[in-house]
This record gives sequence, structure tokens and C-alpha cells, in this order.
Amino acid sequence: MELSGTQPQLLQHAGRGDRVARTREAIVSSTLTLAMEGEVAPIVRDIAKLAGVSARTVFQHFADTAELYVAVLGRVLTNLRGSEPQPAPASAALDERISEVIGQRAGNYETLLPMWTFVETLQRRSTEADEQVSRMYTANREQLAECFGQELTTLPGENRERTLNALAMALTPESWIVLRDRLGLTVDQAREEWKFIVKAIFNGK
Repeated sequence: MELSGTQPQLLQHAGRGDRVARTREAIVSSTLTLAMEGEVAPIVRDIAKLAGVSARTVFQHFADTAELYVAVLGRVLTNLRGSEPQPAPASAALDERISEVIGQRAGNYETLLPMWTFVETLQRRSTEADEQVSRMYTANREQLAECFGQELTTLPGENRERTLNALAMALTPESWIVLRDRLGLTVDQAREEWKFIVKAIFNGK
């Protein structure tokens, strides 16, 4: 009797939990939408309107906009990691691995392109956001070390690190933005420029 009596309370509690999760998701998704539209610091009024909630509700779920923005950044970076395809095997030809790496990063950074100013601004304001982006750079460097391990292991220690650093610096979101936004290249043109740069790094090693 006691067990069955608690079931409605448990279901009610679960229902509240689902509503809280849905509301939080709506707030994060709405903020992300505004950031993708180029808003550097989406305001609560616009976020609430898009999410279909009140401004007060936004602050019931997040202490302030900085916490909300960090949650949005975490969502974006998690989605990027989840969308990454399986890397080409280490036994594949160098050109194939270069194309694989560039295709993956071009896709990811093209997604970040509209909201990169939002990301950079948030990095300056939030240590947690800066740490999230730093982890992305670290993970990318580790992936490059794994992908091109066959070529890197043949180099002396100092040259190996310098070559890996050159690759990591060349294939950054900032580099992609310079090619796409500052130089006005198409996606295909930017990919070709990246291929040229990566091949030049290996040819000069």
C-alpha cells in the first residue's frame, strides 16, 4: 500500500522534471539560434520571446546570461564532437588523410562561422568558456598527432613538435574565418587553400 501510494508522487515529480528539462532546452536552443544569427550577446527579452517563456523564467534556470552563454557554447562543442566521422585509417595515403581532416574541420568551423564573434567575446568574459575552447584546441591537436603519426614519428623530436604545432595553428577556426570571411573565399576554395598549406608543411618538414 505504501509503495503504490508513492507512485502518483513519483510520476508527478518526473513530470516536473521533464517540464524543467524542456524549458531549459528551449532557452538554450533559442539563445543558440540568436547567436547563429550573429548576435554577440543575445538579450534575455529576445531569448525569452523565442523560447515562449518569460524573462523571469530564464533566470530561474540560469543565474545570469554568462552561465546561459556557457551552456550554449557547451552544446555547440558537444554537437561538433558528435558529428565527427570516423577518421581515415593511419594506413591510408597521406592525401586521403589530409582530405579527411580538412573536410571534417571545414564542416565544423563553417558551423561556427556565424557565431564566432559570440564565442570570442564569451571567452574573454568567462574562464569556463575559455577552458572549453582550449579543450577543443587540445583535442584537435591530439587528433592531428594520431592522424599523421606515420609522418610525424619519422621526424626528430623538436621537428616533430614544430610540425604538429604548425598543423594545429593552420587548421584553427580563426584560420578558416580568415579564408572565408576576410578573404571572401568559397568553402571549396578555402578547403583547397588548407590542403595547399598542409601539404607545404609536410613538404617542408
